[in-house]
Amino acid sequence: MTDRTQLATKKPLLALKPLKAAGNSFSGLFSSHIDGASFERVPFDWEHLGRGRYDIIVFHWPTEFFRPDSRKATLKLLGRMLLDKLRHRTKFVWVVHNLQPHDGGAMNSELTAYLFLKLLDGAILLSEHSRQEMCRLHPFTKSLATLVTVHGRYDSFIRPPRDSIPSERRNKLLFFGLIRDYKNVERLVTEAHKVATDPFSLTVIGVCPEEELERKIRAAAGDDARISLDIRHDFVPDDELERVIDAHDAVVLPYRNILNSGVALHSLARNKPVLAPRMGSLPELQEMVGNEWVHLFDGDISANGLETFLAALDTCRAPRPDLSRFDWERIGSDVTRFLKSL
Repeated sequence: MTDRTQLATKKPLLALKPLKAAGNSFSGLFSSHIDGASFERVPFDWEHLGRGRYDIIVFHWPTEFFRPDSRKATLKLLGRMLLDKLRHRTKFVWVVHNLQPHDGGAMNSELTAYLFLKLLDGAILLSEHSRQEMCRLHPFTKSLATLVTVHGRYDSFIRPPRDSIPSERRNKLLFFGLIRDYKNVERLVTEAHKVATDPFSLTVIGVCPEEELERKIRAAAGDDARISLDIRHDFVPDDELERVIDAHDAVVLPYRNILNSGVALHSLARNKPVLAPRMGSLPELQEMVGNEWVHLFDGDISANGLETFLAALDTCRAPRPDLSRFDWERIGSDVTRFLKSL
């Protein structure tokens, strides 16, 4: 085979940041369902940026551009992105999990976020609401090539999920995942104290990077035996998390701010109804799977809202939700076609 023929048949190099990640299986599921016959999938390395190493670069959580630790360092990265585009025709794509960091505060940078968005060749959005919000916040992105898809379901790692059986419910609620201030766990624990429904229990499990927030959550829990806190420094292994979810009746997302939710899809994949705020893409999710599986509240999480949710669980008689629209094979096929079209 000649060198020319080898170059013609070489698969485009697709770099993903990240290719997979500990504590969040979405990125691994996303990358593994992109057609391997169409692209060579590799983890992204900053060292190769600006050097023509990759044909397409996909960013999942490009925090460096929205909340830079150093404006000067981030501008250098943006310059290397521009060099890749102009000299090597590298394409850049953003998977829009969030339109901006939830806890960015004063570190948010409109300048570097704007420059990053202007360098994009495409965006993959996980809901129609995400597309509308991106265009509202950044009107110039209306001309950007986009793919509107869904957040894929989470498949079993160890054992298939148990069917939801109303007669087995004991009003055991669960919060799981990374614990950040915007996720409102302190408020959830405070309101759980006031729940009059009997029996009732709440479990909180996950990593809390902020010591002060952890202290507040523990203080809010007090000595209430109905509230169990399992706050860790390392991510909960997938097999253990499956067992924990399966041991509860439903999952609560008390968030003050949300665009898309992997926790909601993970819960539904384990046949657990969810309670979540009426914001972001969650109304779309409710339309797709039914209001007996996705219960939405307005305002802040409250004891009354928790009690209403517990009472409403009796309306859910189906053993499992229909998540066929969240199948990764279809998502991977759509993403592959989109990337090839750029």
